[in-house]
Amino acid sequence: MDQKNIVTLNRIELSIGRKLELIRGGFLRWRGAQVGANFGVGWSTRFLYPAYFTAGDDVTIGDYCYLDCRSKQGVRIGNHTSIDRNLWLSCGGTTESMGFFEIGDNSYIGCNAVIGAGGGGIKMGNNVLIGQAVNFHSESHVFADASAPIRTQGISYKGIVIEDDVWIGSKATILDGVVVGVGAIIGAGAVVTHSIPPYSVAVGIPAKIVGLREQVNENRSLP
Repeated sequence: MDQKNIVTLNRIELSIGRKLELIRGGFLRWRGAQVGANFGVGWSTRFLYPAYFTAGDDVTIGDYCYLDCRSKQGVRIGNHTSIDRNLWLSCGGTTESMGFFEIGDNSYIGCNAVIGAGGGGIKMGNNVLIGQAVNFHSESHVFADASAPIRTQGISYKGIVIEDDVWIGSKATILDGVVVGVGAIIGAGAVVTHSIPPYSVAVGIPAKIVGLREQVNENRSLP
């Protein structure tokens, strides 16, 4: 088979795949989700409580994702935002949960993300870029009493905020109570335990600020 025919077949395959995504997106609308135009859902993606799910125009959720939207505030996704395959997202165990997940316009979440949005919830702004296999945990276990099992001591939660124009590198972990300021960058593999100021670059375990974006770019020192 010549190159021209291969290109043609690839285009046909992509076109059919997109049509199937839109059909699955329409089925989710029928189940009670509030979604905009050109909303697509990948193969074997599962939604729990779709009535608590809202998305804007030109949104795609990739293959093999799991979204548990069960909370009063649920899951909200802005316009022109896409989520790659194998997302695991949970807003909490009951519909009375305070958890929620929100991401704005023109944003992207890479494959294999784990987003625990129960408890304090997670809010992301516009133009946010999330790398592959990033973890978010918006609650923490209480463990002060060494004489009692940790699982019996309850949880604490403050929530996570990711402001506009943030880039979070692959395999980073963002913990409860963190605010990542506008324009900041989190290096790959970082563990963020404290808030990061706007336009800062933070790397390492635990994450430490190594400079501002312009400074780090000039020195080419970002991992």
